[in-house]
Amino acid sequence: MGRQDTQQINLDRTTELPRTVAVKGTRRLVVLIVGSTLITLGMFLIPFPGPFTIPLVLLGLTVLSWEFSWAKRLLFKVRLKMRELRAKSHYKH
Repeated sequence: MGRQDTQQINLDRTTELPRTVAVKGTRRLVVLIVGSTLITLGMFLIPFPGPFTIPLVLLGLTVLSWEFSWAKRLLFKVRLKMRELRAKSHYKH
């Protein structure tokens, strides 16, 4: 790869539309609202019969993990715990 090729690649990168701070902030806010809404909805469904709570909470955490590292870490821990519980339940049978 020659010097001109490298310069062309750098030129192509600078002509891309930059994500502005406003766009990043708006995306982060939308992710926060949608993820929090899903988790809150899941919590409100706890008293009702049916398996509605866990999928909504996991979906909310997944949405939040797109923008927030704390949510990504929490989702990872939840998945590990679910795998441990699944493995323990298989040993009992």
